[in-house]
Amino acid sequence: MDEKEFLREKEKLKEVSKKLEDEEKVIESNLSTASTNYEKDSYVRAQLVYVGNKKLKDLKKIKGKPYFARIDFTAKGENLEKLYIGKLSVLDSKSQQPIIIDWRAPISNLYYDGRVGKSSYDSPGGKVEGDISLKRQYFIEEGELKKYSDIDLKATDEALQVALEEKADDRLKNIVATIQGEQNNIIRADMNKALVVQGVAGSGKTTIALHRIAYLIYNCDKEFDPEDFMIIAPNKFFLNYISNVLPDLGVENVKQYTFEDLAYEIIGKKLKISDSNEKIVTIVNKEFDEINNGDVDTIIKESKMKSSIEFKTQVDGFLKELEENYLPKKDFILENVRIMRYENIQKLFTETYKDLDFEKRINEVKKHVFSKIKNNKEIIEKTITAKRTARINAMLKDESLTDEEKRGKRIEIFEETEDTLKKLDKDDIRIVDSYFNEINKKDALEHYKEFIENYIFDKLDDEIIASYLVRNTMRNLNKGEVTFEDLAPIIYIHYKIYGTKVKSRLRHVIVDEAQDYGEFQFSVLKTILKSNSMTILGDIAQGVHSYRGIENWKKFIDVEFPDGEVVYTTLEKTYRTTKDIMKKANEVIEKLPEFEKQFIVKGEPVIDKKDSIHIEKMQNEDEIIKACIQKIEKYIDNGFKSIAIIGKDMNECKTIKKKLDKYNKNVKLIQSKDSEYNAGISIVPSYLAKGLEFDSVILFNVNDNNYKNTILDIKLLYVAITRAMSKLDLFYTEKLAEIME
Repeated sequence: MDEKEFLREKEKLKEVSKKLEDEEKVIESNLSTASTNYEKDSYVRAQLVYVGNKKLKDLKKIKGKPYFARIDFTAKGENLEKLYIGKLSVLDSKSQQPIIIDWRAPISNLYYDGRVGKSSYDSPGGKVEGDISLKRQYFIEEGELKKYSDIDLKATDEALQVALEEKADDRLKNIVATIQGEQNNIIRADMNKALVVQGVAGSGKTTIALHRIAYLIYNCDKEFDPEDFMIIAPNKFFLNYISNVLPDLGVENVKQYTFEDLAYEIIGKKLKISDSNEKIVTIVNKEFDEINNGDVDTIIKESKMKSSIEFKTQVDGFLKELEENYLPKKDFILENVRIMRYENIQKLFTETYKDLDFEKRINEVKKHVFSKIKNNKEIIEKTITAKRTARINAMLKDESLTDEEKRGKRIEIFEETEDTLKKLDKDDIRIVDSYFNEINKKDALEHYKEFIENYIFDKLDDEIIASYLVRNTMRNLNKGEVTFEDLAPIIYIHYKIYGTKVKSRLRHVIVDEAQDYGEFQFSVLKTILKSNSMTILGDIAQGVHSYRGIENWKKFIDVEFPDGEVVYTTLEKTYRTTKDIMKKANEVIEKLPEFEKQFIVKGEPVIDKKDSIHIEKMQNEDEIIKACIQKIEKYIDNGFKSIAIIGKDMNECKTIKKKLDKYNKNVKLIQSKDSEYNAGISIVPSYLAKGLEFDSVILFNVNDNNYKNTILDIKLLYVAITRAMSKLDLFYTEKLAEIME
């Protein structure tokens, strides 16, 4: 680092900081005069205040670190430009020249993918070619330049290592400066094709998901609103973990859902959903469903069936039958005039408007009926008046009536006819509605119950699975409860019949931890989205819900994207764990059977720290507890902000919590119902740790009784190991688990 250049850069930072302060003053001045200048135009005033406050908020956000990089670029035929890159773009309000370039701008791609020398980037107007003469990274803290570093190929090396040294709760917020080339390609990929990413633990999948949303919104702001984007995360705990990152990237109002939340949103009512983690415990402990006579193999097969594309095909068959019998099987007749034959009404419903949900179809069919009534109005009126004439003639022939009574009756018949003719003009909507009100409408849950009880059994080849599926599902439904696997068919049925209550359009969906969702869940998302515009990120090695999820990316892609509108890529480098920790994780995942390993990608760590893993045998669990206390105290003294003790399941975690409370009450037991993550000391079941990371991890008892040589146990242990960033402690009693050796 050249001393004179360092001083020049310090002066540049002061200059930029001063410009940002000036911009703040301009905005504050504009805000204070907005009420006076636009006193009569409340809409314009409100817009100016909204935009002004947002700019002010953004400026305050980047004040301490306005930029993190610089590129010196000379486009062909142009002068040299010195571009300072930061989290957000800032324009000089006087000159309208950029003070800072947003990291998402097309030209910023030169920083992530370009190298010194000839380079180019894709702009909205086409490819721009030129030369990069300088790529520089800055280390700025609280508005002060600490140092700079000139780089060549990618934003790696020193800045990356500094970022990787940060504690777990800061990691996600400070990643923009160190996005790697393979990550950058995914973030900036074409949104019109589906993108499937198999990424190892710690490869930055969640980071990529969030930055991809930020990038797409920035570059498509004229076409889309933030509300048009949705991220699907595994649980609310995970959503809370990432909740501060998008606003920090300058993005707000993106839909963030669990799949359960999405079900509530679409259906418009709360469902009682059983905890899907209980099924993992049942499978892990090889428990038997005594009520429905189901062994573990049957329980797994039932979950796989409900999450499969085959099950969706069966639901489609059920909906086809429902469609054929949905409308009243009779002609539409008004005043003895046949307005429309049933066959024609049914054809409109099942063929002409087949691409709409049932409710929209009915509304369209009603328009046809209204039109027919209008076209036949003259005939209907003649029929009504003919009926009046016939009634009067019959009445006049009635010898039992006096002339006075006949005159009264005649007036009465005329008045009734006039009322009928007036109603024909005014109440045609009610008249048409009365026909369609004969439809026996049920909600999606009732239809699903009908599907399970009366339809599905004969459609499945395996009678044992069919029998268990019907018994188990009906027992839950009769209790008013559904499982995670029931959500996709219920959402699908509701969507096909009633459409969705989601108010804004949906243009792109990002699914994190995608390996835990099945074919039916993805098919539902595609149905709602009406396109392939999806980013799907997952890791087969972490598929602890593989009984319902994805085990094979090729099969998944063939099923979900048969048109080939999909890009598959892998992320193999891990930026979370040390080489020793990742080596141990890779050894564990290597124990999977061959058919499971074909889509596993082994992690290549970039962090090299010594003494990051410790394995020790203990006499009993009380000794392990004491060892945990010692480790926690040591790590807190070392400045660690997040420490996790990972047990295999919730029962073990509750036992750990009870014993630890005698020594330290400030330990939080994380449960699936939790929605907040606040670092500190946590006790976590292995299956809830997925997607999270901690400065240090203690695996409580990794003996051969706790972790067997099974696919699920191997994946649970792999997940637990790969949560650790700096330190991993493994304690065990008796004999170390075979899959750890």
